[in-house]
Parts: sequence; C-alpha cells; structure tokens
Amino acid sequence: MAENKNQVSLPQSPNTDMTEVILPETPRENFVLLKNMLISPDNEVFDQLRLHLQEKICDGNGETLFDVGVGADDSVSGLAEEEYEASVATLKSLADTLDADCVLLREKKNKTGTQGQYLVRKKADAEDFMEVRVAVVGNVDAGKSTLLGVLTHGELDNGRGTARMKLFRHKHEMETGRTSSVGNDILGFDSQGKVVNKPDHGHLDWVKICEASSKVITFIDLAGHERYLKTTVFGMTGHLPDFTMLMVSRVGEAEGKRK
Repeated sequence: MAENKNQVSLPQSPNTDMTEVILPETPRENFVLLKNMLISPDNEVFDQLRLHLQEKICDGNGETLFDVGVGADDSVSGLAEEEYEASVATLKSLADTLDADCVLLREKKNKTGTQGQYLVRKKADAEDFMEVRVAVVGNVDAGKSTLLGVLTHGELDNGRGTARMKLFRHKHEMETGRTSSVGNDILGFDSQGKVVNKPDHGHLDWVKICEASSKVITFIDLAGHERYLKTTVFGMTGHLPDFTMLMVSRVGEAEGKRK
C-alpha cells in the first residue's frame, strides 16, 4: 500500500483515542482543527495551521479569537498542563509569523484539563487600521455623552457634567447638557488590546491615536430629545454604523423611549 504523504502522527492525548490526523490537499477549504494539533507540530502541520490562522484573521478583518484546548471534533475539551503550554507556545509562534500579537482573554481549568481563548490581532500599521462604527442612541438624559466622554478620555465624571462637556460642540449644548447634533469621538486599541487614547490638556489627537492603533472604535453620539429626532435619524443613516448601542436610564420617565 502506498504511503500517504499527508498522514502525520501526533502524540496521543488522554482525552481522545485519535493518534493520526489526515491533512487535506486544500487546507483552506477542508481543514479541520483538532485540539492536539498545536502540541508539537512538524513543519507540514505548522504550515497548515499558519494558513488556517491567516484565513481566520482575514475573515475577521485583522483579528480573530482562537480557542486552545478545544477542537472542531467531538473530543472532550481541555488539555493537560504541559500540552496546553506547548499549544500556547505554538500559537504565539504562528502569530509571530503573521506579524500579529497573541493575548490571553480567558482561561478555564476543569477535570478534563485546561482550555483558553486568545485574541490574535495584526500589529499596528501607520497606514491602515480596523474601524468599527458604533451609533449610541437612547432617551434624553440617559447618559450617552457622559459615558462616551469617560470611555474616550479615561476620566470619570465629577457629577456635574465634565465628561460630556468634552464631546459638546455648541454653546447651547453646554448650557442645557443635551446633545442636539451628531457628535463623534474615537477609542483606539493596539494589537495587544490596550487603549492608546492619551488626552493632551483635555483634547484628543485623532492622528496620533490612529497611528498607534490596530483597531479604532468610532462612536457616533446621537441626540435623545424628540425635538432632534430628524438629526438622530440622519446620524443613523448617514454614518453607516456597524453596531448600535442602546442606552436605557435606570431612572426617569419611560415615555419617549418607544420611538
């Protein structure tokens, strides 16, 4: 019988009786990731894993979530401690070859072993970055502008509206404390998931944030008062948000939120 060149022997895991993995001829179409493939891959398996990770990053527009200790097959989740550490080392090596960072998000240990979820994101490029647009809507006085001011400037509100003042552009907005126009602010993250926003004398330099970021979230601050409903609708349709964040106040009247 002719030897199958795509057949690779892998160390046997205590949680599965599978000792061999058949690698497909076209990995981008038929590749099946098994939880023990990251433990000690040879060059051929490493290349297959690299193509698989590269495809996931491309599908995620520069980032992806990768589960270690969890396979696409029906085997029990979790790896022994040494196997888990070896798998993580392989994943970091794969990320390095793709000029990406690998950051642990969460880890779980149980009787069947250890499993973890990692964020793999391309490193910052001065000429390009990922952008996610989030429209922020809600009833008047729900705290939309205050929340965005805290998130983007990294400072808590003093209880008298200092956070929202950093987003207001018009005098009457500052006097009433209510948004009447479409406002924008950004929140940048590097390839390791750290916030890069560093306000200079209370102001953000968007150019510096974009240069240091691998991912930028653009918040679209919309008015909540019924008087500015047309402006809010224009902001929702004209800025083409990817997501919408609805804020609901814990206190206050529910009337007016239905629209």
